[in-house]
Order: sequence, then structure tokens, then C-alpha cells
Amino acid sequence: MKSFPPVSALRKPARLLTLLASLSLAWGLDHAQAVAFGNLNVTPRGAQNLNLETGYTELPQGGTATDAKGGLTLNAQKMQLRPGERLVAQNAVLKTRQGGTLNAAQLTYDLKSGTVTATGGVTYSDARIQSLQAPGLVLYVGSGFVVASGGVKAASPAMTGAALVFDPQTMQAVVSGPFDLQTRLGRSAGKAGERLLLTFAGNVLTGATAKPTTDDLARFSAYLK
Repeated sequence: MKSFPPVSALRKPARLLTLLASLSLAWGLDHAQAVAFGNLNVTPRGAQNLNLETGYTELPQGGTATDAKGGLTLNAQKMQLRPGERLVAQNAVLKTRQGGTLNAAQLTYDLKSGTVTATGGVTYSDARIQSLQAPGLVLYVGSGFVVASGGVKAASPAMTGAALVFDPQTMQAVVSGPFDLQTRLGRSAGKAGERLLLTFAGNVLTGATAKPTTDDLARFSAYLK
């Protein structure tokens, strides 16, 4: 009767080949070159550490990731990618199609839900809102909505609030109370549970409504918690 080697013996060469292939790939990718990860195009700054079995990839020196469909460009000092699922980046700067710039200590792009979640030293700026600070911020890639929460503060317009939801398409924002806004239009203040509707024309704040109607808030309802 013909004998066969034990299964464990067969697995060892396979594991060795996987390890050698991973080392070979990492060695060959020392020079930056773009790699496709689903709808992301990623250019690493250095070598990639790739797990061939799972596809999980680490970029210890970071790099640049672009999402042409979502209109996003990300630069980060470190990145971890799980193809088709998510990208996690540290010390990241994200540029949006609408002209926004987001900075955060950690950023997670969930490819399935189409959301970018930022935490740690979060700041956001665009042509209308300058130096918005918050403990956490979520960017909805499809709609462009920006949701900052956990207590927010902005330099321009000068305001504080519990949370802020900004719609770059209509150039309107809703601030959740307690809030305080001080601009050339005057001062608006509100208690917890109250809302403030901001309206921009171009880059200029043209209105601040302390008691917006249900219709005014309708398109923000999915993002207001």
C-alpha cells in the first residue's frame, strides 16, 4: 500500500511558500507604485506588508489614497487596508470634492457604508466653516454631509455647540444646542435640544435661524441624533 506524508508535513511547504511570496512582494514594492484596493487607488511611500491569505495590507510609512468616485484624497503617515472593507489611517489629512480639509489622528474609511470617521484632534475647514474642532466627525461620502459631534467649536463663524451637521450641497448647517453664535449678524444662543439653522451664500453667512421649522430640518433629520 502506498503511503502519504502527514497533513502537517504538507502544510509546512505551503506556509513557507506563502511567507517567501510575502517577503518577495514586500521587497519588490519598496519603490512607490499605485495599487488598486476596490474603488481606492493607493500609492505607498515605502514597502507594503501584505498577508496573502487575507489580503490585509500595512503601509508602515503611509502614503496617498484616492477615491475618484467619492472625490476624496487622503494622505497619512501610516495606513492599514482590508480590501473591500475599510482603510484605517493615522495622522491623516483628507481633502473632499466640496473643498473641505479634514485633519485627524485616526481616520477610518468604511467602504461598505461609505463613511469616513475621524477621531483624535479633529479639525475641519472649507470655504464657509473655518477651524471646526470636535472629538469626532463623520463624513458621508455619497451625500457629502459632514457631522461633527461631542461638543464643537469653530473660529468662523465664531460658534460653539453640542454638534453640527453641514450640507455642502445646499450650503446650510444645523447646530444642536446648547449653542452660541456670534457674528456680524448678531448673537444667537440656545439650550440643549434646540437647533440653529445657518445659511450661506457663497462663502458668506447670510442667515441664522434660531427656531427652524420641521421642513427646514427635514433633509438633516437622518444625521441629527
